[in-house]
Amino acid sequence: MVKMLHFAWFGAPGAHYWNYPSAGIYDWRKGDLYMDMARLCERAFMDMVLFADIPAVPTTYGDSNDHYVKHGLEVHLDPAPILAMMGGATRHIGLGATLSTSLYPPFLLARMMGTLDHLTSGRSAWNVVTSASASAAQNFGQDALPEHDERYNIADEYLDLVRQLWESWAPDAVLEDRVKNVFADPSKVKPPHFAGKYFKSRGPLTVPALPQKHPVIIMAGTSKRGQEFAVANADMVIAHKNSVQDMRAYSTQLRAQLAAAGRDPASCKIFFSIKPVMGDTPAMAEERWAQNYAKANAESGLSYLSAMIGIDFSTFDQDQSLPPDLPVQGMVGKLLQYTQAKKDMTLREIAKHEGMHETFPICGTPEQVADIIEQTAAEGGADGFHFRVSVGDFQYLAEVTTKLMPILQRRGLARTSYAGTTLRENLFAF
Repeated sequence: MVKMLHFAWFGAPGAHYWNYPSAGIYDWRKGDLYMDMARLCERAFMDMVLFADIPAVPTTYGDSNDHYVKHGLEVHLDPAPILAMMGGATRHIGLGATLSTSLYPPFLLARMMGTLDHLTSGRSAWNVVTSASASAAQNFGQDALPEHDERYNIADEYLDLVRQLWESWAPDAVLEDRVKNVFADPSKVKPPHFAGKYFKSRGPLTVPALPQKHPVIIMAGTSKRGQEFAVANADMVIAHKNSVQDMRAYSTQLRAQLAAAGRDPASCKIFFSIKPVMGDTPAMAEERWAQNYAKANAESGLSYLSAMIGIDFSTFDQDQSLPPDLPVQGMVGKLLQYTQAKKDMTLREIAKHEGMHETFPICGTPEQVADIIEQTAAEGGADGFHFRVSVGDFQYLAEVTTKLMPILQRRGLARTSYAGTTLRENLFAF
């Protein structure tokens, strides 16, 4: 029996593709790009658009932000207001923002995401991150971030508080009784008076009960502590894996951990990152792959890796493999992606790989790509996939939504209608 899959578009509202030919269609700083993106994804019946967020221009590579500024890397808009605009242009597709528990005050985030959930009638999602950038910490008035595992300890309490704020209004608290001149029942609005180890907040939230109760919670942690965090809190995880074997190992382990924690393994959807390279013929697809590889900037890939892991790789020997015991306080999962799964790759090869923004390589005609997606999902244990592409490459989005998605739909691998009105209903419809 064919298993229906979920699909999402994952990118960053930034300047990454400023020098690509398709970038001339839109200005990434203007709203029409994002509204048209949302409409195109909704017409293809994708589950959601999910935005990454980089709240700092890094200084990791070469101990300076010069490289990042010169090449337009990690230069981003704030995802939250863009999603509100996209919500006004659509009716069904989910809208997810990456926001950090290390940077945003909990009350601010709870109110912002609660507002987005109301504005979109229950289509919001929060990709929870703890941040890995010292530059980001300094932008928000901190000298440095706590160490890796402590950031997750803080995030556990953060989520507890945010959930209590979202639930401070009972679902039936708002009456809007014009005859009695009563907006809401005060007995059904309870300030949490939260006082924890890391955070304090009186409440209640200024936003009434959310359409979804809570936004869909997404996480991407692949370290041991990150997986523990996801098992306790996530509705959905996104992971970048280099092979079907890596996917299967991850999905098997995560579902076993969910069961051991007393959760239904199906209560947390697993998405893997893909970026298929397609052509009308196999030869055209291979030619495009070769062009992408030739165009990929190894130094930019190295600078991106430096920012994610928190180590300046400009000083490393690029013809050696990454040491598995690097003292990483950044994204441990990014290090594990190469030291565990691709131990034979040199740093130079890794840099080129990252320069392509490639994870799991897929190349072929749309029909061949659909074959690979179907087989990968079956063997790797995926519930869905997110296309990992910068938003400026609008032509690629059009290619995926008009050439690939219809094939997946005809095969029964992708939805042809939305099951409900909220993202949560659509995500857990199958």
